[in-house]
Amino acid sequence: MLRSMFTGIGGIRNFQYKLDVIGNNISNVNTYGYKKARVTFKDLVSQQISAATSSTGTRGGINGKQIGLGSGLGSIETIHTQGSTQTTARPLDLAIGGDGFFVVGSINDVTLISMDGPAGKLGTNKVNTGVPIDRVFNLSFTRAGNFYLDEYGYVVNADGQYLIGEAAIKTLPSDKNLTQVNNLRTQLDNFVNGRDGLVNFVQNWKNNFDPSSSFTNFNKFIGDFNKQIDVMNESVRNFNDAVSPKANINNMTKIPNNGWPNTLDQAEKMMGPYLEQISGFVESVQQVLQDYSEPKYGNVTSFEPGLIQIPKTAKSFGITADGKVTFIDSNGQLKIAGQILLAQFPNPTGLEKMGGNTFKETNNSGKLDRNANGLTINELSRPGLNGAGEIISGALEMSNVDLSEEFTEMIVAQRGFQANTRIITTSDEILQELVNLKKYLNP
Repeated sequence: MLRSMFTGIGGIRNFQYKLDVIGNNISNVNTYGYKKARVTFKDLVSQQISAATSSTGTRGGINGKQIGLGSGLGSIETIHTQGSTQTTARPLDLAIGGDGFFVVGSINDVTLISMDGPAGKLGTNKVNTGVPIDRVFNLSFTRAGNFYLDEYGYVVNADGQYLIGEAAIKTLPSDKNLTQVNNLRTQLDNFVNGRDGLVNFVQNWKNNFDPSSSFTNFNKFIGDFNKQIDVMNESVRNFNDAVSPKANINNMTKIPNNGWPNTLDQAEKMMGPYLEQISGFVESVQQVLQDYSEPKYGNVTSFEPGLIQIPKTAKSFGITADGKVTFIDSNGQLKIAGQILLAQFPNPTGLEKMGGNTFKETNNSGKLDRNANGLTINELSRPGLNGAGEIISGALEMSNVDLSEEFTEMIVAQRGFQANTRIITTSDEILQELVNLKKYLNP
């Protein structure tokens, strides 16, 4: 009688596992990239009452007699079927149409990768030559493609893990150019202050116009400002000669300070074009300084592992089906910010869920590092090649949980749980009858 009670306990425990898994599936019905799980059971060892016998000349064979000892947990499997695609029109929302996982990770050792940082530090975004990817990063894998940009323009997920792929060809400005840029920028700031002072002076001069003295004062101020133009032009010439490649900034034309007309209207009419010229000159110098102080991106990828970064000066950006991250730079040229790579596993069901919509590889999922010498870029796949799915930009993969299926399984689990409790209560009633039997046998 006790066998049936413990069989019922085993069944209750198993259906509790099943309900736990169903509850987790339902709670993640709207989790992007979530993959549902299912529970399977297996029967436990059966107790042998009598063995099977073979037939004889006078009698046929007899089957063995066994009593099962209940059920056990067979498996809890992750089902990696494709979820529905939800269109968002947001360029950094990415879905994978087919096989593969995005590769994300936090950095283990910042000395093993060249990247931008505080205080204007610039990097190439590449992993140091010869260093395995899985040594630089603590890797995870995900189907959730809701990515964002951090303060330096790097593509990261909601937990701040970097999206890892092929780095762009990013040429950093030379130290000499940066020094010259800083020198000219300081002089330009002084010149802009002088320009602002000139504008204020003109406005005050107009408001307090005195024909007997104003033209003299005005010409004196113009003479002082022309000295600032001389200093600025000298700085520009030094910059043109120092930087590589050579810059081509035209000198600022000085404002004539003699022969001014004798009326306010004529003076104001003549002054307007010079103020516009000064503003245009300042803007042109600022653009040149930006060009010489910013990294230059190429129009092909580097074929080296690293991070994907979209410059802050990009006018727009997009992601192609084969995973190329492109942008329009400040000069209107199409450049490449990096290449998304995907990880493929022989047995995705063997991956371990780590929370945060991420997975880790296990001994049974298959190893990305096939040669056991550190993960290299050649062991990852470009979208659309080698069986890897393509990238769908402006969309997210939804959970593959089917609510109708989950509710049906929940009913089955509930009834199975109830049935196993009946085994225990019925066995208890029979045991009670056995206890009461003594009363009837010994009245």
